[in-house]
Amino acid sequence: MVHTVRVGPRAWRRCAAPAMVLAVAACGEGPTPPAATRLAITVQPSNATAGAAIAPAVQVAIQTATGATVTTATNALTVAIDSNLARGTLSGTATVSAVNGVATFANLSIDRAGTGYRLVAYTTGLGRATSAAFAIAPGPATRLAFTVQPPGTAAAGAISLPVQVVIQDAFGNTVPTATHSVTVAIRNNPSGGTLSGTTTATAANGVATFSDLSIDKPGTGYTLAVSAGGLTDATSTAFNIVAPLTFTAVAAGGAGQGSHTCGVTTDGAIYCWGFNGRGQLGDGTHTDRFVPTLVQGPAGVTFQAVSAGGQHTCAVASTGDAYCWGRNEFGRVGDGTVLDRATPVRVAAPAGVTFAYVGTGAGYSCGLAATGGSAYCWGSHSAGELGDNSGADQLSPVLVQAPAGVTFTTLTTGFFHSCGLATNGVVYCWGANASGQLGDNTTVDKPVPVPVGAPAGVTFATLDAGYVHTCAVTPAGAAYCWGDNGSGELGDNTTVGKLVPTAVQGAIQFALVSGGGDHSCGVTTTGKGYCWGGNEAGQIGDNTTLDRLVPAANAGNLTLSIPAPGNGHSCAVATGTSATVYCWGSNAHGQLGDGTTSQRLVPTRVAR
Repeated sequence: MVHTVRVGPRAWRRCAAPAMVLAVAACGEGPTPPAATRLAITVQPSNATAGAAIAPAVQVAIQTATGATVTTATNALTVAIDSNLARGTLSGTATVSAVNGVATFANLSIDRAGTGYRLVAYTTGLGRATSAAFAIAPGPATRLAFTVQPPGTAAAGAISLPVQVVIQDAFGNTVPTATHSVTVAIRNNPSGGTLSGTTTATAANGVATFSDLSIDKPGTGYTLAVSAGGLTDATSTAFNIVAPLTFTAVAAGGAGQGSHTCGVTTDGAIYCWGFNGRGQLGDGTHTDRFVPTLVQGPAGVTFQAVSAGGQHTCAVASTGDAYCWGRNEFGRVGDGTVLDRATPVRVAAPAGVTFAYVGTGAGYSCGLAATGGSAYCWGSHSAGELGDNSGADQLSPVLVQAPAGVTFTTLTTGFFHSCGLATNGVVYCWGANASGQLGDNTTVDKPVPVPVGAPAGVTFATLDAGYVHTCAVTPAGAAYCWGDNGSGELGDNTTVGKLVPTAVQGAIQFALVSGGGDHSCGVTTTGKGYCWGGNEAGQIGDNTTLDRLVPAANAGNLTLSIPAPGNGHSCAVATGTSATVYCWGSNAHGQLGDGTTSQRLVPTRVAR
């Protein structure tokens, strides 16, 4: 029942007390408004430029469970970056109070270019709403920045790492459409050096690369500056230029775990680089080195020759003493122990014996006596490679049992076999022979030297053993190889192993030929470099990874003097005013010495 009561000019309705709930509705006060339960992004973020406001403005509505905007809601809403692979920063007013149930974010921006960005909106009690994905593009190009700095130390004449410079917007994003011409010059010049190479480069995808820079004078604290029209220039970090190392010899080795390289300089020092798991670099550590690192020899000792084995290294001092270091299982270091050595230790040679050369194999070493032409070996005797007919490992040098009257002028070691060149030009070999690497027309291991079955009338002037094959060069420069040939390392245009010396094809006049793991390399009498055999890592140096069954010329116009093929990589000494070393092929442990672990398909100069 409803009663009407008039008070003054107004009439009021009064509900009767009974039927209380119905009476409220009947009195016209209406139902309870629907409750806010969620957020919804009603204007999604659009693609934008770094640092610029996202337009149109992002809007977030406060809604009921059925999706109706709650126009009375005034909650404070916050937005943030939800998916942020580019690690951008959100700027602008990120917390806004809703008006009529809608919060408008009018000045949001993100500084880092990237794709797949998403925003999330949230407030207490209403959960979260996530936007659709959007992208932020780089802004206009404004500045330059170095992304690959010059190396901390480089040799005069070369900066071994390519210097790279990017064109960026104001927020540090690379501008991939930029094609500015960028110029590099010396900024801080402590020694008055001259920068050579290609000093102006056009950016590609926003990046300018300078790959052949060099500075001619040693100095400390050089910096480079880069400039381009309309852009803010950049200055590199400081770096030093040191006098380049001049090498007289190089040796490449390695085994399954990794490879290393060593070289002798004109002042009698040895530098090594690459894998160092057993101390074979001789620097007192077990740390791989990506650039030539000084071997820590005994005080006052200088060296004249070096050989890199599987996981150890040996050298001959100017006094004729032999020193070895690295892995010492089976006694391959020759110091009377089986303890690994991370720095050179003197080989315990017989009294009065000094050496002209020392060679290294997998688990053993051999040395050629400085006088008398005798050979000595020590270490593992797994296949007769020590040549002493004892069948036992030796922790110090033992005499090789050469035939009566035979003396050697050259000695070489393979992985499990050894060979010597006699004074009459005949080659003798001993040790493992499963692949015919002894050249005696059998596959039977030999515990003492046996003559190689060379063609009638053929004698040799130089000799070098690969891992499972052997090569030699006649006085006239004809190369012969024998043994394993699975990758074409014999150079006879087949992959068939040979039990006796077989001519290398190509009618090339060689001065030296050396054997590596599954390939061989040679240098001609005019200094031209060739390699052949396995090329899976680019160790042939012809800018391919194709195996070569006959000699293929090394890329470039280098003049070489000493080839040194190793296990998946190759090196050589270049002649000229700076007799430096170039390497190519596998580089997983830095064995190319160029400061990187990048494979190289062409000869690449070591960093020193």
